Amino acid sequence: MGKLMDRKLSFVFIFLQLLFSIALCAILFYVGFIPDKYVIAAIILCVVLMVYQICAQIADSSFIIGRVLSVAFCLIFLVGGYYLYDTYHAMAQISGADVKIDVISYYVLKDDPAQSLKDAKDYKYGILSVIDRENTDKALAEAKTEVGQDLQIVEFQDSSTLVDALYAKEIQVAVFNQGFVNSITDKFKTFKKDTRELVQHEIETKIEEEEEEEEDDYATSVTTKPFIAYLSGIDVYGKLSTTSRSDVNVLVVVNPLTKKLLLVSTPRDYFVPLYDSKGNSKSGGAGDKLTHAGIYGVEVSMGTLEHLYGVDIDYFVRVNFSSVKNIVDLLGGVKVYSDFDFLSTVGPYKGGHYQFKKGYNKVDGKKALAFCRERKHFANGDYQRGRDHQHMIEAILNKVMSPSVLGDYPALLKEGKKNFQTNMSTKKIVSLCKMQLDDMAKWKISYANAAGNGTTAYTYSMPSTRLYVCSPDMNSVAKIKAKIDKFMNERPGDGTKGTDNVGTAPLNDQGTNQ
Repeated sequence: MGKLMDRKLSFVFIFLQLLFSIALCAILFYVGFIPDKYVIAAIILCVVLMVYQICAQIADSSFIIGRVLSVAFCLIFLVGGYYLYDTYHAMAQISGADVKIDVISYYVLKDDPAQSLKDAKDYKYGILSVIDRENTDKALAEAKTEVGQDLQIVEFQDSSTLVDALYAKEIQVAVFNQGFVNSITDKFKTFKKDTRELVQHEIETKIEEEEEEEEDDYATSVTTKPFIAYLSGIDVYGKLSTTSRSDVNVLVVVNPLTKKLLLVSTPRDYFVPLYDSKGNSKSGGAGDKLTHAGIYGVEVSMGTLEHLYGVDIDYFVRVNFSSVKNIVDLLGGVKVYSDFDFLSTVGPYKGGHYQFKKGYNKVDGKKALAFCRERKHFANGDYQRGRDHQHMIEAILNKVMSPSVLGDYPALLKEGKKNFQTNMSTKKIVSLCKMQLDDMAKWKISYANAAGNGTTAYTYSMPSTRLYVCSPDMNSVAKIKAKIDKFMNERPGDGTKGTDNVGTAPLNDQGTNQ
């Protein structure tokens, strides 16, 4: 100890290493996603290295080496602590999505001379009389303030009659939620060429947040109790918070006790009444395509599926075209299973075709998106596309839960906020990550696909035009309900396999069983 006292500089190295060791341990406890066994191992390692440093500073033969190693240890602790904190911060960024944005657009014919709302202050404005009226009224209030006078308003039953009136020049401005644009262009193929957007107003609405229960197991409930998450894929690029049609509608039933997932796919054209997340009828009992529920917000899609299957959906995850491409690229590509050999010509690229073989295919972001969007090359059309969505989800989950991406987690999570939305809290995301890091379990994934029969019908969102819809096969829905219940109630050791598929009989173009 006398030699240690003589080397006063040694105390500086010992103190710095002690300080960095305490800081690292504090961060390990703070972030919460590192399993206890690794936290304990890290503490023991810090103590051992601290003892070594003290001994090294006492001995004449090793105090120089000890100082060099002390600097190295401090740098390692600094980098490790930053990595842990950065990962936790990224988790916090992707959680708690609580805002949706409705873009209300004002369209005029392409050759109209008006260049602003003030130029069009004396025009007739066509709006939807009932559908999405709350957002439209908010946008019109902004327009009234901008032009400084009341606007001439003409109401229409749906977007089809509204656009007809614009073409006929019965009105000069058509005002509607941009979420209806894709439905409009399904009927009016040249709408985007014939018109131009005069202006748009963004209406921001707060989504009802998940309530934090007061129970002690709030954060860990996702690791001890089965739950259901809704995966919504909207049919646009760009901002995730923008409302649009939901073309991908998958319920992810998670049983953390048995390490099993059930992916339930429901066709986008399923003809069902719309409900909000509180169980209130959105469409007054009228049927609509499931995809149209997304126009009114993710909470309506969730409520509609809850009513269809008689379940409670706990969380949502929302993605769009850009998300799929970016996530797969961030993962360095994935291996996705294809049920058939097929050629896909859809995707965000010019020219070229993507060839898929039966079996596993290595795909990058663009090819993954083409795989998910293709339906015309399949005899059973949208049903096979739903199955391919499930295959892609499985491919992404397998890659995310593999040790090969552990080093890239901070970067992946940072980009996550741009590529998906979820209302799951940070605490619960942390608990899920901790569970997976603790056991690195291989999850067993099963599929269930709702079936139906193709027909045409008037819908809530387009009451003046008969559209193609898929009439639900309620026998298929009942089987899925039973499957979900079985998954939710299964416990380890029950002897229930839970791997059989439901509602996956081959279907033709009209959605009927062959």
